[in-house]
Amino acid sequence: MLKIITIPAFQDNYIWLIQSTEPAVSILVDPGDANAACDYLSKHNISLDAILLTHYHGDHMGAVLEICHQQDADVTIYAPHWQDTPAGLKVPTKYNISQHATKVSPGDTIDIKGLSFTVMDLSGHTLEHVGYLHQDHLFSGDSLFSAGCGRVFEGSMAQMQQSLARIAALPQDTVIYPAHEYTLNNLSFALKVEPDNQDLLRRLKQVAKCQQQGVPSVPVTLAQEITYNPFLRVQHASVQHAVQLHFALPTQDNLEVFSLLRKWKDES
Repeated sequence: MLKIITIPAFQDNYIWLIQSTEPAVSILVDPGDANAACDYLSKHNISLDAILLTHYHGDHMGAVLEICHQQDADVTIYAPHWQDTPAGLKVPTKYNISQHATKVSPGDTIDIKGLSFTVMDLSGHTLEHVGYLHQDHLFSGDSLFSAGCGRVFEGSMAQMQQSLARIAALPQDTVIYPAHEYTLNNLSFALKVEPDNQDLLRRLKQVAKCQQQGVPSVPVTLAQEITYNPFLRVQHASVQHAVQLHFALPTQDNLEVFSLLRKWKDES
């Protein structure tokens, strides 16, 4: 049986703990906060098998070495090839675990004690950003959020749009596990784009209730996201019209709509 646990970290990060009984395995995804991760592992007496990293930012990998130091057994670290890109030059020394990591590339399949993950190319937020897909569970890091997507720091708008298109092409029952609780803010922006979207309004009520109860708004299914996430809806006339109206510009294609939509969100 597979169990996926949310470990809140910092102000709005989520560390994901993947646990399976058959096979018996425990995996952390994007542990940036040592206190949050180590406290949970210690409290529940969890022996960790592996760590999956989606990209090199400190709030996703800053706790890796401390976690490994505290674990009695060896922990395998899987990370993309950031040292082979210009992005690698920006990795703070205290976070640089390149010499300790097993490098992965898009298209790779990794096996952790019988639990299999496919590595997806989700570049855009950073040049080397990847996602990890296990059956119908996608750990998307800072590529796709609920009702939004990551900022484009190093890659191109085309790369980010292509990454989201790869996610959108997955089966509709795929469950998305983003690395941040940005949903309410993202929904507020999405309402500017599609104020009459009923699926969006329903999601807003649901997330407001989550906030009141102090529970995460994610994970979320892809089937839900494609009904209200504007960055997955650039082909829809309602989104295209909103972008054209906001910028008082005609748009030539979906990439231009996406690029302007991301610019609009960045400036909001």
